[in-house]
Parts: sequence; C-alpha cells; structure tokens
Amino acid sequence: MTSSVTIGLRIDNAVPHGNESDTGTVIALWRTVDQFFDGKPFTAQDGVGGRPTDYRISLDASGLLQTFETASAQSGSFSAHQKAFAGNAGLAIDGALEITVQSVNGNLDEEEAYHVATVFLQQLVLAANLKNPGSIQLLGTRFTGQRAHRFEAQQFDSRILYGALKTARYDEWPPIDTSLDFAAIWSWLEQCETSHTGTAIRDANKVLFTLLKVAEQRHEYSARTVLLVLYQLEVLLHCRHASSSGPMHRHMRMILGDIPDAADCFNELYEVRHQLFHGNQPVQRPPMISHNTEAAIREMIGQHNTAVESGTAMVLALLQDLIRHGAQFYAFTETMARR
Repeated sequence: MTSSVTIGLRIDNAVPHGNESDTGTVIALWRTVDQFFDGKPFTAQDGVGGRPTDYRISLDASGLLQTFETASAQSGSFSAHQKAFAGNAGLAIDGALEITVQSVNGNLDEEEAYHVATVFLQQLVLAANLKNPGSIQLLGTRFTGQRAHRFEAQQFDSRILYGALKTARYDEWPPIDTSLDFAAIWSWLEQCETSHTGTAIRDANKVLFTLLKVAEQRHEYSARTVLLVLYQLEVLLHCRHASSSGPMHRHMRMILGDIPDAADCFNELYEVRHQLFHGNQPVQRPPMISHNTEAAIREMIGQHNTAVESGTAMVLALLQDLIRHGAQFYAFTETMARR
C-alpha cells in the first residue's frame, strides 16, 4: 500500500482534428492544462460503486504537448498532419500523459488508483470539449507501468465534437464560445459533482455522461448516436415526454434565440427515432476505418451527419450557457391568461 501512484497513458493516435487556427488554440489549451493540475483536489469514488473520497491529482501533459507542437511545426495544422501521416508513417501522432493520484486520507491501493485516474480522464475529456470542442483525442490508449496490463484504458475520438464546432461556425448558430476559462469549466464540473458517482441522477450529469458516450463514437453518425444526442437535448430542455419537436423548439428559442433553418435538426432527430423504434431505420455494419474512407462513409445511407453534428453543437452551446450563468439546469414555466 502507498499514498501515491503515478500512472502512464500511451496514446497511439493523439492528434485531434483542427485547421491552422484551431491547432494554435488547442495547443494553448493544453499548455494551460499542463500547468493546471499540480496537486489539484479531486473527489471521486474510491472504486466501482465506492464512496466519494478526496484525492489530489497531478498531470504531466508535456509528452502530448510535444506531439502537438511538432505536428504544428511540421504540417501547419492537426488535420494536415493527419493527412501527411497517411503517406509517411514516420511522422509522430502518438503522445503520452502521466497522472499522479495521491490519497488525502491514507493508503491507496492499485485498483483504486486506476479507477480514480479513469474518472479523472473522463472529466478531462468533458472539460476540454466544453472549452474547445474536439480538442482531445485518446485513441489506441493503454496504461503503462508495472501491472498496468490489468487495467484497460478508455478511448475517445475528437471527430463528432469537432464536427459540431465546424457545423456551428458554418451555420453561424448556435454560438459556441471557445473563450470560456478552463478553470471556470472545471469548477462547474466539480459543482455538478460529476466525478462523485458512477450513476447520474442529476440532469446535468445525465447529459455529461451521455456526452462521454458520444465522444466514444468513431465514424458513427447512425441512429444510435442520434438517440444519444436527442436524449441530451430532451433532458436539457425538459422535453422528455414530448411527442413532437414543438416544445423543444420553444424552449431552445427561449435560451439561444431564433433557430436558422440550416441548423434546425429537431425534426430529423425525432424522425430517426420514430423510424428506429418501428424497425424501418437502415442499419450499417461497423465500417473499416481508414485515412481515405471518411467521405464515402459520410455518404452512406443511415448516416445522419447533419443531425448529429448540429444536435451536438446545441448540446455544447446549452452546457456552455449553464456554465456562464453558474447554473446546473433550466426551469421552464407555462403561464395562462384570459383577456
């Protein structure tokens, strides 16, 4: 038994998507992240189904930063570096993180340390994507160190989150704010007690846990992902029993204003769910993932690129709105008057 455990995370595919401007923004974010976690207080379950316990977390992201800075210097942007890597496997797209978990109250066993590190990484995925959507990619991950093979590292893609950011920019709606302070985002997640439990009861945590599931999807814009996105919107907008998109439209307009036609994906989201429940929705086999199959996959029937990306952009915008106002949920009231 020990009071502190350091865990390495190797990432075979760490370079996220991003144009030249986004690349600089993401590198700046990770410089902040690298300095932010230095004995940072962190409360998490002490194991699967365990009780919330206090820890301190330190993160060394210098290995990941080096990969990002090299990619930017060699190729100009993350997306250009990904394309260049397809023709030159000698280019580096791998990275590393080092997480130190320290127990505040006493000894720390190995399984407990890996569980806390996993919860921390999930919260880091949420915080990074709420700051700059698509700014974190953990693919081909594995823990390193003695007996690390006993624990499986989770994987998260940047594709859908970055797609949501690009779609919001193209449609000029909803407003995605990449200037939010990372510390404010982390503080909001702590106020939501997102790391305290493995089962979400609060609405905010239901949405955040589902956002993690969206981030796990790879080339996956199918009906399954549509359900995840629609679930988040229904929870945020308190429209869980609505049979049509009307209430969702009304509530969204109250928060973010008028919805441009190009960004209005509510009808498609509801239609996909209806078709799925009636067995009429096409189902695709899991695709081969390759550097040159993205365009072909996006054109396949059963892919709902616009609905997934626009819907995810709305989810991100609503969560950012809650963060800015220090709130955890929306309350809607209906009024009636006779005139």
